[in-house]
Amino acid sequence: MSPALARPLLHSAHLITFAVLLVSGLLLLLPGLRVAVTGGHSQLIRDVHRWGGVAFVALPLLVIAACGGRSLATAPAALSVRGLWQGGHMAATILMGIVFTLTGAALWAPRLVPEVFAELCRSTHEWLTYVAGVLLAAHLIEVGAAGVAARLRPAAADASV
Repeated sequence: MSPALARPLLHSAHLITFAVLLVSGLLLLLPGLRVAVTGGHSQLIRDVHRWGGVAFVALPLLVIAACGGRSLATAPAALSVRGLWQGGHMAATILMGIVFTLTGAALWAPRLVPEVFAELCRSTHEWLTYVAGVLLAAHLIEVGAAGVAARLRPAAADASV
């Protein structure tokens, strides 16, 4: 698989699984919202969240295995502020994905870990959800700003002629 196809596929897999996890996680975290949406506690929401976590790990790994990790991690030809932002965003996404996965696994099987560790995992998982929400908002703002800049460049070039 070529990197030209692998990158959008990897982004799409991450986007879909993250959206499922964010929505189901918020429904689990916020009882008032859960009651308003489902009418109460739903085992289905918990199962969707757990298996969404499995897909969150498995789908990107399948894409990376199919195309090779090196082709996805190529450095940009020219160093730019946007390139540095994207690299930092990618590093934060990978790190947060690892921490989400480890804390989520401990929450999935709390009897297998000491109670104090399970509580630490629960609070870390919860706080990381807030951090992920902020990073998602920053990512959407950055993508929107890049889109506006891309549309303004040709207009500015036409105006200078």
